[in-house]
Amino acid sequence: MNETSKNDEIKPEPSPLDELLAENRALKQMIRLRDAREELTSALTDRGARSPGLLFAYAVDDLQFDDENKLANAAALVRKLERSFPEQFEQRVAAPSINGGAGAANQPVAITRETLAKMRPAEIAALDWNEVKRVLAA
Repeated sequence: MNETSKNDEIKPEPSPLDELLAENRALKQMIRLRDAREELTSALTDRGARSPGLLFAYAVDDLQFDDENKLANAAALVRKLERSFPEQFEQRVAAPSINGGAGAANQPVAITRETLAKMRPAEIAALDWNEVKRVLAA
């Protein structure tokens, strides 16, 4: 039986022109997406985003383009991402120093003859005696 059914319809081979047009559309779409990625990740970085690439991957389905294939809703996407993921935009607080700031509050006061003259005996007794001797010898 050499009959062909409706499901076995023969599809014509795409012409080289059709293949080139399809490739052209795909390349234009890739360029548009690359440009949108650069624009949005730059805007996210400017806003202090910790992971702009990750946030772009989340927002890629919401991208809108104008007639010139430029990203039209970058600012709206940044605001949406800031509301949805505020932890990605928190300002980084500088880590405390390894010594926890030890000694910062107890900086030694430069001892001079004048400061020694103004001190009470109890204050002088609490001083480093080597430093007192050095000041008095000078």
